[in-house]
Amino acid sequence: MAIRIADRGNGARPDQPRPAALPAGDVTFMFTDIEGSTRLASGLGAERYRVVLHRHRALVREVLRATGGTEIDTEGDSFFVAFHDAAAACAAAVGIQTALRAADWPDQGPGAGPLRPRVRMGLHTGEAWPSAGGYATPEVHRTARICSAAHGDQILASAACADAAGLPPADVRRLGDFELRGLPGATELVQLTAPGLPSAFPPPPVRPLTHHLPADLKTPVPRPGEDRELDRAFASHRLVTLTGLTGCGKTTVAKAWARRRLAFYEGGVWYCRAGDDLGGALLNALGRRPEALRPALDTAIDRLRGAHALLVLDDLTRRFAPDVERLLSECPDLAVLAVGVRPLELPGEAKRALGLPSADDGAAILAGYCEERGAPWTAADCRRLAVAVEGFVPALAALAEVTALASPAAALQRLTDDPVGVLDGARGGRFKAAVDGAVAAISGPARAVVLELAARPRGATVDEVLELCRQRDGSLEALVELVDVALVVIERPSMDQAVYRVPAPLRWLLVGPDEQEAAERESPHAAVTASFAERLVHPVPFDGPRLRAVA
Repeated sequence: MAIRIADRGNGARPDQPRPAALPAGDVTFMFTDIEGSTRLASGLGAERYRVVLHRHRALVREVLRATGGTEIDTEGDSFFVAFHDAAAACAAAVGIQTALRAADWPDQGPGAGPLRPRVRMGLHTGEAWPSAGGYATPEVHRTARICSAAHGDQILASAACADAAGLPPADVRRLGDFELRGLPGATELVQLTAPGLPSAFPPPPVRPLTHHLPADLKTPVPRPGEDRELDRAFASHRLVTLTGLTGCGKTTVAKAWARRRLAFYEGGVWYCRAGDDLGGALLNALGRRPEALRPALDTAIDRLRGAHALLVLDDLTRRFAPDVERLLSECPDLAVLAVGVRPLELPGEAKRALGLPSADDGAAILAGYCEERGAPWTAADCRRLAVAVEGFVPALAALAEVTALASPAAALQRLTDDPVGVLDGARGGRFKAAVDGAVAAISGPARAVVLELAARPRGATVDEVLELCRQRDGSLEALVELVDVALVVIERPSMDQAVYRVPAPLRWLLVGPDEQEAAERESPHAAVTASFAERLVHPVPFDGPRLRAVA
């Protein structure tokens, strides 16, 4: 938008002031107009409306002269003004509203009282440079949109304007982030308040920006058990980590849960992938621009400091743990759902490893993969195959191609004949690569424990794990590590018992199906315990099928 000062030549109107030097650099713009001016003019009639309009203009200009505002343009009942100083612009807005409320206005008739025009106002601060007697900058568009979002008697401003003016919290009511038509990103709007001015208004008539969750390309399969676990964790914690093997569905579960929590966070739900710069990713999610000569994380913290908001941070690694800790310490109403392969290990962190879906959910997930490939198989068709891999999502994804191209029965037969070959070679070896990456990231004691548990298809209790690991300290810590990265799942056959077990697809890659069947027949406290004790003394050879994933 390029707005120029009106021509002040021989045809200039005598009520307009002479032009002043236009502000440059950090400029605060102001737009004002009378709400419902057309209805007001028709109701008052031409003569009385002309009196109202002229009195309105005189009051506005009187305040602008006192506060240093430069009138850029006046059209009908609206003003466009620029200020060198944001604090002066805010003071002018409050002064104009106060003057309008105190002035005398034409009477509407017997018993109706005076008809005071209700003026809506919008302010915004941004970098701008005058050109050809006006401004050509998106900041003018933004200010005009802010004014359009205001109600009569209301002063709306961007948070950038309020921050530049240094207004105290008592003078500012933060309304949230909004999408302004035709403008990229989000604009945080605030309402300026002052004694004697009304403070209760309806929400701005523009679409609020309450989240940055990517739209789902297809409806995710519900995981109510995982939703309940996350609800329980956030009931008493502000930081929850959702962990699991690459490709196990963590992101899908996290986004679906966060979308259902939108109503609980008036400050918004913001999703981003950390990438190389967590601060920059947060600013992008919040629709904010980075500030020159300032770390992006500092700018993001300023935006989130007073917000009751939820951050969903995907692909988060432990190197960002200090940044997350700072976010939580400086933003007391912020909650963080961190999604990654491993937990962050921060104080106050609640850890949730993604569990195995139910048989029905696993079948629905596999049927969805087949539908994407044009195959007609339903969840009922895929159920036996999903049960065979215990609903383990990376294994379901690995089986999707052969299932879609052949049939669930054919895929199940291939899985029965050669489970390692099917999973190892499917989808370019991505399933095995995910297992390799997870095992490579855990400690030596954890690798030893996962191998022993992989040799026990029915799993082991805590006491049995301690017995297996009695010759080495740290076995419980190793078990916790395995649960955190979802290489081991917890099953509870009763309230007072927990069994720790490696999912079947992982066992097949770690120990091979033949050794698995042999382990079923042998006494777990004889051959298995002896072989484990031998490994504690001698290095484990990395040459058999049992160790292909940890080599």
